[in-house]
Amino acid sequence: MTEKHPQSIALADLLDQCGAGGPGNPVALPQSWTQGRTAFGGLSGAIAYHAASHIETGLPPLRSAQIAFTGPLFGALTAETTMLRRGKNTAFVQSEIFGDKGLGLHCNFIFAAPRPTDVRTYDIDEPDFPPLPGDADLHSGPPQYFTSNMEYVGKRIDTSIKTNRLTRWMRLKQRAGLDPMAEILCMCDSLPPSVMGLLDKNAMVSSMNWQVNIIAEELTTQDGWWLIDSRTHHADHGASSQYMSIWNSRRELIATAMQSVAYYA
Repeated sequence: MTEKHPQSIALADLLDQCGAGGPGNPVALPQSWTQGRTAFGGLSGAIAYHAASHIETGLPPLRSAQIAFTGPLFGALTAETTMLRRGKNTAFVQSEIFGDKGLGLHCNFIFAAPRPTDVRTYDIDEPDFPPLPGDADLHSGPPQYFTSNMEYVGKRIDTSIKTNRLTRWMRLKQRAGLDPMAEILCMCDSLPPSVMGLLDKNAMVSSMNWQVNIIAEELTTQDGWWLIDSRTHHADHGASSQYMSIWNSRRELIATAMQSVAYYA
């Protein structure tokens, strides 16, 4: 039964429920961390990462994640992890999340130590940076939706303005004790798929696959604010492809991503 007034539970507390390594302890999915009939994708990805990052001691930092949304996740969420290969500098870890109806998330995480290099390049279009939000006029979502755990200015999306690009400052309300990498994975998925900016407000969308590459060495920002930028560069035959990026308050690139999204319109 759906809670009438879902209790707000911090992401760090949910990750603590999971435990270390896999199979982990079941995480009781709160209604306040759902989107529709499934767990919020950023939460699922963060739980999968948390389990993968604790499979062995001394893992290097996360560099890349491949995340497949294989089905809806609800009820008790359990992470199962497998070390696919661990070399001198790199570890490949598989992490899967199971809910009451079976497998809902399949992930491959690549942990890799930095290497000295003389080759450096930077070629990415920066988004327009709105002013960093103050404490006034902040909004959150309804208590039964995952955005109740977040703050932002205005609406996450305005369907009256047809656009293929969404750019918003977003932050978690409760960030104490949280692994910065888990926070990045959670927040990187906090905007709606950008194809929704081109659809009618009642259109259905569903993320299918997600690739995330971690760019920065230091995952810090002011007051928890991350700028999330998402741009649909192709949409046809019910599938869209979007480029994504996440930036900190100093306008430094933190991560890049790409998502495949099914839409029904």
